[in-house]
Amino acid sequence: MALRGLAISLAFAFLLSGAAKKTTGTARGENEDLILNVTIYTDAAAVKEALGDDLGGHYIVAQVKVEPKYTKEIVIDRDDFLLRTDKDGDRSKPMAPSQIAGNGGLILTRTQGPGGDGAERSRGWSLGGIGMGGGGGMGAGSGADPNNVKATMETSDKKENPLKKMLDAKVLPEKKIEEPTTGFLIFPMENQKLKDLELQYGGRENKIRMRFK
Repeated sequence: MALRGLAISLAFAFLLSGAAKKTTGTARGENEDLILNVTIYTDAAAVKEALGDDLGGHYIVAQVKVEPKYTKEIVIDRDDFLLRTDKDGDRSKPMAPSQIAGNGGLILTRTQGPGGDGAERSRGWSLGGIGMGGGGGMGAGSGADPNNVKATMETSDKKENPLKKMLDAKVLPEKKIEEPTTGFLIFPMENQKLKDLELQYGGRENKIRMRFK
């Protein structure tokens, strides 16, 4: 009986582990110029393990290896990457470390009015209209919104943020390369399932599309 009970317990534990949400995946893609090998991390625990900080749980992080073909010289531009989700059609470009952890931050203030409570919050929101992702974000360039939220910039003369220093060291560098180069891309998106995500690279005529497994 004891052995039977142990077997049932092990089987139950196996079923639970198999049903757990997968939060890390890999993908590979290539075009005529380069090969991309990508590992993506979709929740705070996975992001912290990969990067060393969970970034408040508001970001999806991809570790990207860029490998030029035939010793070609190519230029890495982080804006050539785009992460999209089938869940709600949301899409995002990667953010720079200074947008996530700079000495200046974007402060969102809820003004008095319907639903207004005067509360403030500060996150790593990007500039130029890129939202936090997950269908619930608001970009800095979105102007007034029906929830009475206004955006202002807060500046600081303090020393460089340690988080920014760490991200600067680990982010995928923007430069000309001839040898394989690895770094991280950080996307303002959250609450996404791995199966819904697609990472795109490049222009229309030479685009790479990657799904994760």
